[in-house]
Amino acid sequence: MTTIREGNLEFAFGASWEVLKYDEPGGFYKTLLLKKVGATKAVDFLCLRDADPLLLVEVKDFSRGVPGKEKYDVLPVTVTRKVRDTIAGVVGGRHTAGPHGRPLFTHALGKLSNPPRVVYFFEDLATPARRSRERTDNKRDVLLKKLKGHLRWLTSDIMVVGLDNYRLFIRDLTVRRV
Repeated sequence: MTTIREGNLEFAFGASWEVLKYDEPGGFYKTLLLKKVGATKAVDFLCLRDADPLLLVEVKDFSRGVPGKEKYDVLPVTVTRKVRDTIAGVVGGRHTAGPHGRPLFTHALGKLSNPPRVVYFFEDLATPARRSRERTDNKRDVLLKKLKGHLRWLTSDIMVVGLDNYRLFIRDLTVRRV
């Protein structure tokens, strides 16, 4: 089992997953790509499992406060840039990552013979006292539609999930608020 904390959320991936916190300090992205290239972006996790496509997971936890409308409107473009730059990083990591990272990048690159799955884990103030379930679902639907438009060049396998529904889409994963 691999457990990774991202903001106020803890992700526990079962033994069937191979997971890399791609944007972690000291990792390939921070030490080689970002340091050498500069203005690049990165998704939070690269997730691999034998029968599944490469999973690119971006997490945004706005449970402490809802972002302003301007920030909310640019989320799909931001996620798209992170996915684009991460795909380039996977290619680069296959060739230049150290001995610990290279096998994972090799496995991830091999998975790109099929379109990857992009998962946007979006958690906001969606409690009944703060926002109705329908309004939260609508917000996710709008994000999904925009992401599909922006990521059409790469994949149509895109999901916007939260604490209430991620298990419908991702097996062998437990997420909890910490």
